[in-house]
Amino acid sequence: MKKIILIASISLSLSGCATIFEGSTQDFTVTPINDTSKSTLCIARNEEGVWPNIMPFQATNIHRDGNTMNVVCENDHQKGITNVEPRFQGAYLVLDLLLDLCIISCPVDGINNSFYAYPASAVVPMLQK
Repeated sequence: MKKIILIASISLSLSGCATIFEGSTQDFTVTPINDTSKSTLCIARNEEGVWPNIMPFQATNIHRDGNTMNVVCENDHQKGITNVEPRFQGAYLVLDLLLDLCIISCPVDGINNSFYAYPASAVVPMLQK
């Protein structure tokens, strides 16, 4: 029993809490407002990557990042642009501090950007071109 607890403790300390519970990706949905077309496609972009051909109202798996994400939606007659700010999830930092004083877990969570999360959806106002 002591061996199992020891192995579990070592495993937890070698990874970050946010990485374990949240991962480095998340689902993200784009919601265009005043969209008059059924052919609207969107592109999401942050420093971790680009996700082209996002269908409105359908979840897309994106990489978490601590920087602003730019979302552009476009169809034949309209275009919309919005920026989405991530939120810092400080509770995981506290857990990392309690777990191993941030020696191993904080760098792991930081590298994976797991401390951050975007809202589950972004609203993009569509305007005539």
